[in-house]
Amino acid sequence: MEEVREMHLTDPAASVLMEHCGAMDHDTMTDLVLAVERSGPMSGEPAAVRKRVVNVLIEALDNMQRHALGLLRDASCAMLVHDTKGYLLATGNAVPPATATLLTHRVGILNQMDPQDLREHFLKLLANNERTANGGSGLGLLAIARRSTRPIVARTSSLGPYTAFLSFEWRVDGDVGSPEPMA
Repeated sequence: MEEVREMHLTDPAASVLMEHCGAMDHDTMTDLVLAVERSGPMSGEPAAVRKRVVNVLIEALDNMQRHALGLLRDASCAMLVHDTKGYLLATGNAVPPATATLLTHRVGILNQMDPQDLREHFLKLLANNERTANGGSGLGLLAIARRSTRPIVARTSSLGPYTAFLSFEWRVDGDVGSPEPMA
C-alpha cells in the first residue's frame, strides 16, 4: 500500500476514499462498499460512473476474499483513491507464485482485447459449465476488465519460495464514455 500511496497520492487533489489491510470477509466487504457509496466524491458522479466503480470494487474485493492464501489472509489490502482522472483501486494479497504468474499473464491478454472481444470472451465463460463454486474461471477478472479503464496493472513480489504478493491497479475514469457499457 505504501507504493500505491507514493505513486498516486502525490497529486494534492487525490484523496483516499477507502483503505483496508487484513483479512477480507463478507461483512468487511459490505462495510467498505457502503462507505465508498456514501463518500462525498461518489455522490457527485453520474450514476453510470458510480455503478462502474462499485461493481469493480465488489468484484475485486470478492476476488481477494476467495483467493487469499489461508495462513496469509491478513496479508491482503485494498485502497480506493479519487483523483483528477477518476478512481484508482489498488488491491493485493498473498497467492502461490504459479497463480501470480498465471493471473499476470491473463491481465496482459485482457489488456490487448478490445471491448467487443472482452464481451464475447465474457459470454463464452458464462456459458462454460466447468466453472467451480470458488471461481477460478477468470470471470471476475474479465468482468473487471470490461468495467475498468485499461491497462490493468499487475505486479508480483516474492514473499518466499512458495508465496508471492500479487497486486492489481484498476482505474475507472470519471467520464461516462470510457469502458464498454455492460449489457
